[in-house]
Amino acid sequence: MGLLRDPRFGRPMASAPVFDYQSTFKAPAMDRTGRSADGWARDATLRRGRADIVIVGNGIAGCTAAIEARRYAPDATITIVTEQSHPTINTPALKQFGAGHLELGQLLAQPPGVERRLGVGVVHQRVVALDASAHELRLASGQRLAYSRLLLATGSRPVNLSPLPGADFDGVITLHTLGDYLDLRRRLPTTTQAIVVGGGYHAAETALLLRQAGVAVTWLIRGRCVASTHLDVAASDQLIQESQRQGVEARLETELAGVVGRVGVAVGALTTEDEFIPGQLIVAAIGVRPNTDLASGVALPHALAPTQSGGFRVDRRLQTHIARIYAAGALAAAPNPQTRAWETRSQWYFAFKQGRLAGAALAGATIPEGAEVGAMGAFWHATRLGSLRVLTAGAPLLGGRHDTTHEVLTNRSGASYRRLTLREGRLVGYLATGVDLPSGLAIKRIIDEEMNVRDIADQLLGDDFDPQTVFTTRRIISLSANDRRRSGEQWRRSAQASAASGGLRRIS
Repeated sequence: MGLLRDPRFGRPMASAPVFDYQSTFKAPAMDRTGRSADGWARDATLRRGRADIVIVGNGIAGCTAAIEARRYAPDATITIVTEQSHPTINTPALKQFGAGHLELGQLLAQPPGVERRLGVGVVHQRVVALDASAHELRLASGQRLAYSRLLLATGSRPVNLSPLPGADFDGVITLHTLGDYLDLRRRLPTTTQAIVVGGGYHAAETALLLRQAGVAVTWLIRGRCVASTHLDVAASDQLIQESQRQGVEARLETELAGVVGRVGVAVGALTTEDEFIPGQLIVAAIGVRPNTDLASGVALPHALAPTQSGGFRVDRRLQTHIARIYAAGALAAAPNPQTRAWETRSQWYFAFKQGRLAGAALAGATIPEGAEVGAMGAFWHATRLGSLRVLTAGAPLLGGRHDTTHEVLTNRSGASYRRLTLREGRLVGYLATGVDLPSGLAIKRIIDEEMNVRDIADQLLGDDFDPQTVFTTRRIISLSANDRRRSGEQWRRSAQASAASGGLRRIS
């Protein structure tokens, strides 16, 4: 009996493999016999009407989960259901593609045909219903697909300018999917002026890329700060100044009132101060939300209702409240170890890491203590805007008003800026701007391991901080079993504190 055909289907069998979360990710070597024929796995799944593992969504979380599940369950039937007509792509590279710096073939996240080689079926249909009690999906074609374990990995959807007047004019675009960036590439040769709307990293990166493509750009930011959930005023001002040096006209505290058009074609925008700004292209980059369209109009159990952040609550194995249903990527809401709030993370790094964790869990592999920390621990994000690099990790904006045990340290030195937030000597937030920055993953590791950094705070505030030196001197290059256990316990304490009013009860 194969691992996934264990009738108990709950706790892993005694012979279950252990998830090697520290290994290098790659597609497993498989016997190609019977697996390489085009459409074989897909057609077999639809004929049977069931699969051991069904994954809804073919973004990086879903694709990675399928590959990782195959590693631990070589005999399982695995099927991806997706509306996406193209293979999984490297979405962080889309901006470079839209600006014409990359070609289509350079966007692929995995070699072509990896699903066929691994015997993973891909069904290009929309899921229109989920019956959790019967453990089956209904597809748009009317077919039913039963599952033993289900992963929801449908990614995120962008916030658009609707219902503002003129939001449907030609020339108003929201950059999110491959199709959106193909549209941008077609428009660039005839675009001389563009308006970018949004106050986050996505808007900043889009404004600079358009400017580098020779387009005059006006960037409208509703608030006083850019990326106000991650950057303070000092860091935001540096980012704004860099965008202005690159030729972007950045306007703080300026809100869009509507799009002005001529015979249905955008010619500019109107602000709430009644100022007209000309532009043939109006780009919305105002955020994303978890794509829970699967739940729209579907009688899902109440326990799967989205959280305030828009995602579904998951435990350390990415399982939701509903037995046999998992969520990963933008749909997975986990407790932030620093703020204790349930949050989703619409980022490539976390979607990839959660895809690995989900794939192992779907296959019934044993998940060791601490394996979830990389996928669900401290937040981190790094980007480059012109000559300025920006790095945030943990919760750098936490301060004394949130908790009297918090201590905030800052250092402004020329073009560089550092901000540390400490809680009882332990790093809980890090913000840095400048030309040379430390590794974001190294900073995340310091936060995840709850290292006391009071004695090296001055180094952390400096421009030449080397995390590897810290790891070497403290002899933690390789985590000991106790370190992993402590990291896992910290994450679970956060989950318990956040779920004190209800917890993660299992509902069969």
